Amino acid sequence: MTMRSGFALTLVLGLALGGCASGGGTADTSSTSPAGSAQGARPRNTDNTEAAEEAIQRADGLAALGQADAARAQYVIAQTAAQAEIAADSINPLGHRLAGRAALGLKEYEAAVEHFDMAVEMRPVYEIEIRPFRENAYIDLFSEASPLLQEGQYMDAAAILERANMVYPNRAEAIILLAQIYTQEGQHEQALESIDEAITLLGSDRVNEVDSATAAGWREDGANLPMMRGQVLSDANRYDEALEAYQQLAADDPTNVALAQNVAALLIRLNRESEAVAVYDELLGRPGLSSTDFYRIGVGFYNAADYERAADAFGRGVALSPRDRDGIEMWARSLQLDSAYAAVPDVANRWIELDPASQNAIAILAQATNYGGNPQGAAAAMRSVEQLFVIVDDLEMRGGGGNSVTVSGSVANRNIAAGDTVTFTFTFYSASGQALGTAETTATVQGTGEKQVFQVAFDGTQPVVGYGYTIVRG
Repeated sequence: MTMRSGFALTLVLGLALGGCASGGGTADTSSTSPAGSAQGARPRNTDNTEAAEEAIQRADGLAALGQADAARAQYVIAQTAAQAEIAADSINPLGHRLAGRAALGLKEYEAAVEHFDMAVEMRPVYEIEIRPFRENAYIDLFSEASPLLQEGQYMDAAAILERANMVYPNRAEAIILLAQIYTQEGQHEQALESIDEAITLLGSDRVNEVDSATAAGWREDGANLPMMRGQVLSDANRYDEALEAYQQLAADDPTNVALAQNVAALLIRLNRESEAVAVYDELLGRPGLSSTDFYRIGVGFYNAADYERAADAFGRGVALSPRDRDGIEMWARSLQLDSAYAAVPDVANRWIELDPASQNAIAILAQATNYGGNPQGAAAAMRSVEQLFVIVDDLEMRGGGGNSVTVSGSVANRNIAAGDTVTFTFTFYSASGQALGTAETTATVQGTGEKQVFQVAFDGTQPVVGYGYTIVRG
């Protein structure tokens, strides 16, 4: 038996940069300001700073022409001159500003940030001049990470996005993506750090400083961050903190069924079954529940060993989605554990219709039939197991975003030769039970009793709620 997760998360990769950083020259326009003024320490032009300025201007021009090697050589000259100025006069903010520009050109991002921060600390007005360079570097790094995201190389992309966020932590795109990547990859501490940083940024005045379209995009992309935070805390087994997070979310959105379900699931985790059952009872009385809602409520009652109400919830869900194989399985199991044996055969047969190589389904049918006073029927059911050439187990359907789903499972050899193949044809169904299409996959069986994992993907034209399969040898 495999239960659907109540905390499913889909990584969103549709973020795009809104707005554009402005350019800026290297000249300092306020070099005559007095030392100690509101603008900070007075920058001082020297032979070193002039050499650095000139080399940066040459490098920028060469880079614009696509002459990367020649541009790099000029950035090295600029870096050397700027560092010489810092060694000669460590409190000249201009030396640090130019060293930061050279380091950006050389893609030495940590050094660039260190020098820029030092320059702004000495001379706060530099923040206005430096910001475009940092933002342009951010955009370049974000663009560098984008192909890796599209190819599913998430952790490689994350390393680049971390650099982008370090260089310019005043945009939300990279930090939101980092939160999503670390969440999906199970990097709990990094995920929480990124989530909290993104939430802080989205709640700051920085959002009001960008254009309205960019601000709206940030808010939309970050809308799921509080829910994600609860997800990560739960996945990290920090259930008390996760419960607190979800209870706050549920209080803010009391009509949200999913939030209430997560609260109840966490109460179960914390062995607070009576409180969880009370939440599920309240949910069960709400109007307009979907088959997925009923399924999750059923799982909650099942985990609390309240099999009667679990069966009720699963049955009501299947009434809405009559080809929901997973819901039918859990309905049959709940009835069996509730000793409602008379009701089991009809449900178990529906399970077998969709999952014909399930030994578990046949065994539950046989047991309920026997307890119902029909030993001959039970024996006939068990004999049908002998007709199976493989046994299918561990079936699970997961959403892949949109109307895409993936079904995984295992197939164990009963009585055919190791190395033989079996072909599955899966049919996928809408909530109403309408067939949406089919997909095939082939598995090579191992030795007798050994399991082989298989997987099949399907893209539907509408949401997929149910599935079933047929299986043939070869």
